[in-house]
Amino acid sequence: MGTTGTRQAYEFPSGVAPPLGKVRAWLRDQLNGVGRITMADTELLTTELLTNAHEHADGVAELRVSVPSGRDVVRVEVDDRRPRLKPRRVTKQDPASPHGRGLALVEAISTTWGVDTGAGYKTVWAEIPVL
Repeated sequence: MGTTGTRQAYEFPSGVAPPLGKVRAWLRDQLNGVGRITMADTELLTTELLTNAHEHADGVAELRVSVPSGRDVVRVEVDDRRPRLKPRRVTKQDPASPHGRGLALVEAISTTWGVDTGAGYKTVWAEIPVL
């Protein structure tokens, strides 16, 4: 399976919407060998994290993906440029609204997810089981 034990990175230019189709193709190249369900879940979760960073946190800086050695998970990490803006878990979505489901999907798909911050960046990460 690709990227086992190493992280692969995809960098984004500032102010440009993430090219989601290209990102999904990149993910498929990096994660060759994971099952179709794992790949579909990884693509959906990554799309949600990238869209959130673009829409709410001044854009995406970098996407990283890995399959940590000895673990049956795919780890997705998305960096953005707004460390003070923390993702909020939405408890109730307006069924008519096209927004508000991203983190609910991330929570439903992943085994665990979280946020790490540092000087000038924030990383939202999630782990997806390899099925």
